[in-house]
Amino acid sequence: MDLKRGMPDGFLDAPSFPEPYCRDLAGRITLEDRFPFASGGNSNIYRGQLLLSDGHLIRVAIKMIRFPDDNDVDQVGRRLRREVEIWRRLKHRNVLPFFGVCDDIAPRPMLISMFCHFGHIGTYLKTHPWADRDELVYGITSGLHYLHENDIVHGDLKQQNVLVDPSQVPCICDFGFSKIITCAGFTTLSVGTVPYLAPELFFVLDAENTNVSLPRTTKYSDVYSFALLVLEARF
Repeated sequence: MDLKRGMPDGFLDAPSFPEPYCRDLAGRITLEDRFPFASGGNSNIYRGQLLLSDGHLIRVAIKMIRFPDDNDVDQVGRRLRREVEIWRRLKHRNVLPFFGVCDDIAPRPMLISMFCHFGHIGTYLKTHPWADRDELVYGITSGLHYLHENDIVHGDLKQQNVLVDPSQVPCICDFGFSKIITCAGFTTLSVGTVPYLAPELFFVLDAENTNVSLPRTTKYSDVYSFALLVLEARF
């Protein structure tokens, strides 16, 4: 893989982002990975570098959504940009910063966010069993409260969507992502991750598996998912 920009002495591996968040990061992202270092149900994650206006580079996570149909790319790209417009306005210690969207290093738009080498909270607790779990839970609570104060429903709160940043602070991520996936036409209908779903979000297909009305996630269903997440984190 050809990295057009090398890693200078001033390379930063820190959560700080010393300039306003940008929505369009075309021309400022380089990939470090030829293959994804992590994958989710509908996305692949790569490591990369973001060039700042002062010439420094910071390490970032690059998320590429996998589409079941290439015809969905434009539609999902438009939805991504609407969601990022919301994400970039959010500023809270326990909400993962989203830096923007890049669409010039791959045929599909990619989400750019802080790189968290500790991974998600489940992985972190396995490698840091003596971590202050009450403090972690408080951080998640604070982040979710902030989202709800801004009328943002997460929709898929789970261990994998709470990353631990380089300062070992929990950060909620992927809010709004489930809505993007829904508009992409995935054949597996979902409004979240089953083990964390509130009971009212389960739905039943009719005899022909045709008439489906997906229930909407709400702040209340977020709280249900949060409670299950806390049980996992505490015990």
